[in-house]
Amino acid sequence: MIATVLPIAVLALAISAGPAADEHLLAGAGAFRDGRFDAALVEFRVAEQLGAPEAAPYAAAALVKLGRPEDALEAFASSPPGGDELLDWYRALACYDARLYGCADRLLARLTGAGPKTAAAARELRARIDRVLAPVPSIASVNWYLARCEERRAQRRSVLAAAYCREAADLGARRPDRHGVAQATAALARPEPAALQGGRR
Repeated sequence: MIATVLPIAVLALAISAGPAADEHLLAGAGAFRDGRFDAALVEFRVAEQLGAPEAAPYAAAALVKLGRPEDALEAFASSPPGGDELLDWYRALACYDARLYGCADRLLARLTGAGPKTAAAARELRARIDRVLAPVPSIASVNWYLARCEERRAQRRSVLAAAYCREAADLGARRPDRHGVAQATAALARPEPAALQGGRR
């Protein structure tokens, strides 16, 4: 219970005190370093609300540590990959934890200048991904990604829907019958449900 209440209390204090965004970025970095990822997330979110958009990928890294890969991927969407290899490592972990193995592998392949520990971990993770992706994808596997895509579209989580659809298309393309490729491609081309209803509520 304390772990749940504490971040809310920190957030309330931060809003009432009104400190600068950079103070929250530093506090978030300190909490992250100490392994207090819930507190780090709160600090980074407050920094974002105070006008520091660069806090979003750090919040995403905290979400990865908290075991919330889909939320992390949505938070990462505001900043393209390639700017910071450590953040790209966390982005790859979010993809991996969300079972978006192709996404994770592409990100890991670009970690060329990472430190020795990160580079070794990236090689190990890519080896695991290779083992997962080695067999021809089953129809059930492709269908799982297609269903996930449609579920996330219905929830208006467009970043995730697109990621699952791309994964379905990539997996289907590796099958002789190309199962699911046309469906995934069509889903990627469709407008979001929110747009069809006149905008996001």
